[in-house]
Amino acid sequence: MIAQVAAVQLANALKHIYINPLERCNLNCQICYTRKTSPILTSTQILDFVTAYQKVQKLETITFCGGEVLALANFPDLINTLTQQSLFIQVITNGTINVLKKIQHPNSVNFIVSIDGIEKLHDANRGLGNYQKSINFLRHAIKLGCHCEVFSIVHHQNLNLIDEFEIELKKELGVLPPITYHPRKPPLYLETHPVANILGQVTGFDFLTQSEMLELMQTRRVFPSPELGCYQIAVASDGQVYGCCEGTMPLGKMTESPAGLIAKLRQRLESWSQTNEFQGCLGCSQPDFMCGIKPYLKKLPQK
Repeated sequence: MIAQVAAVQLANALKHIYINPLERCNLNCQICYTRKTSPILTSTQILDFVTAYQKVQKLETITFCGGEVLALANFPDLINTLTQQSLFIQVITNGTINVLKKIQHPNSVNFIVSIDGIEKLHDANRGLGNYQKSINFLRHAIKLGCHCEVFSIVHHQNLNLIDEFEIELKKELGVLPPITYHPRKPPLYLETHPVANILGQVTGFDFLTQSEMLELMQTRRVFPSPELGCYQIAVASDGQVYGCCEGTMPLGKMTESPAGLIAKLRQRLESWSQTNEFQGCLGCSQPDFMCGIKPYLKKLPQK
């Protein structure tokens, strides 16, 4: 039996699925750990899965990520089709491809734009001029009435500049959007990842020390949360379905029954509840791997 707190979290998580239509991207970031594989999900595949899922489970939100999903020519049409079904759409993007004028229902879309600290450090990772492209994207999205957030990767060089980054961002946009900080994946994760095994550039983007990682987790909104609970049905570009967006052990394929996929996710959480070491934890679909942060979570004060 899943612990009560995890059961409530699962009920909410099932209303929100994650879809990764492609791994390809228009940028070549220095610290990217994603292999740019070829498979791309078609809009038909995505819509068929969403329809099947809705037959067995209430769905409210879909989060799309890549690669870079806005590089797909038909992606705005897909967003419009889904928002017409009263679904709320979140798009994780680098913000360098502006197709905002094609979005028919901007208030039904949340753009989560990746900006990795102050302009100099962001462009060192993502390429010269891309900070301003992302800022311009956010300005346009805010003007149109879209929901907007920022997702920011944190490494040793930009950690102590977070306050400066937030001041700069508010000055650029006129408002400070919600920001989620993502500690750069630790070497333990990157070097043992069963699919990627990509370490990326280290010089100039050094990994956080244990104390730095813990401080960030305790003082900022981070992903994954120290309470975990970030599991959800997550569809990858090759048609495999995982128990979270960082999953490495598939639950099955998107052509299988969504009810069966949900049952497998529930089984994963039941296994978690039998071995859980953390008080107040919301659960994990892959407790052995756990995004590479398990050693850090053990050092956090228990609530």
